[in-house]
Amino acid sequence: MTTIASPTPVAQSRSWMRWLPILIGVIIVIIALAVLPSSLLQSSIRLATPYILGALASLIASRSGVLNLAIEGKMLLGSFVAVATLYRTGLDPSVGVLTATLAGGVLGLVFSLLYLKLRINLVILALAVNLFIENITVFFMRVSFGSFGTLADPSIRGLPSIQLPVIADLPVAGPLLSGYNLVVYFSWIMVIVVAVILYRTQFGRHMRAVGENIGAAESVGINVTRVQIFALTISGMLAGMAGSFLSIGVLSQFVEGMVDGRGWTSIVVSLFAFEKPIPAFFTALFFGFSEASSFYLQSRPEMSLPPDLLLAFPQLVTLGALVAVALRIRGNEILRRRRFVAQFGHELSNLRSGVVVGDVPPPKAIEADTDGSEHS
Repeated sequence: MTTIASPTPVAQSRSWMRWLPILIGVIIVIIALAVLPSSLLQSSIRLATPYILGALASLIASRSGVLNLAIEGKMLLGSFVAVATLYRTGLDPSVGVLTATLAGGVLGLVFSLLYLKLRINLVILALAVNLFIENITVFFMRVSFGSFGTLADPSIRGLPSIQLPVIADLPVAGPLLSGYNLVVYFSWIMVIVVAVILYRTQFGRHMRAVGENIGAAESVGINVTRVQIFALTISGMLAGMAGSFLSIGVLSQFVEGMVDGRGWTSIVVSLFAFEKPIPAFFTALFFGFSEASSFYLQSRPEMSLPPDLLLAFPQLVTLGALVAVALRIRGNEILRRRRFVAQFGHELSNLRSGVVVGDVPPPKAIEADTDGSEHS
């Protein structure tokens, strides 16, 4: 007799959790379109861009088995390199985005080599990179550009807004989907690209295999080191582009510490979205909305809310997401234990009743031990 294992009721009851970020995103979009002003929605979409790119950078690294805690520093490097490039050359702002992306990729490559080749502790290495970039940008801004606190100049032009020909004329969706700069649109495209790479390409399958079980991936011939180096390099490029958006996509200047924790928040976005690109997109929109709401409420004097509370609103949202992630991890651990107990009890019951599981007969020793226990 052959038995086929079926999903446990606990697993079925918790499967909807995988779609929780998308469900939250859809609900927020519906409510927002109904009651919120279009200016707030546009700001939410715009401010969600660094979270989208940062979350993609985080999940690519995590899917390859490396928790990239240096996204904050890579974002800051991208912000500085974009402004420094335009300040020195006066070229088109898109060149600043390109150089920032390349700088983030180079830092990601160096980060991967230090971690994978020299075996430096991952947490210590990430913190060292973040502190190094924070201080080196201040050093070069003062020594090379003679600026303190802020690097601004008329030669530093921001990214222009792009009006999409057909979409811009739509009555409702037009103002929400058109009128953003190049990096915003590119972040949307990258969500689809990353999803295709992860689930429709050989490299993506190798990356997920490495992230799930390095030993098993090595046993089937996957070059784990090469996969992780590529993943961390791509992760750095996305983080560098996210940083360029902050400096030349929003302000057209560089400010010390302007990333302001968005790299860390991007990691939270990735974890909350189960490290999946599409849920990460909607989760990033929610975080962008929380940040835009903070600015919007501060600009409304009739709102009798403490300014400090409004400033802390995005951080409170991040804290809530961290609590949700912790509860999910705890729930998964409990679910894993229940599955183990249920499977163990099922196998034990089959052994005692002489049922063959999966057409594979039990070992003779187990049969003997089982028969002995039944006669005792």
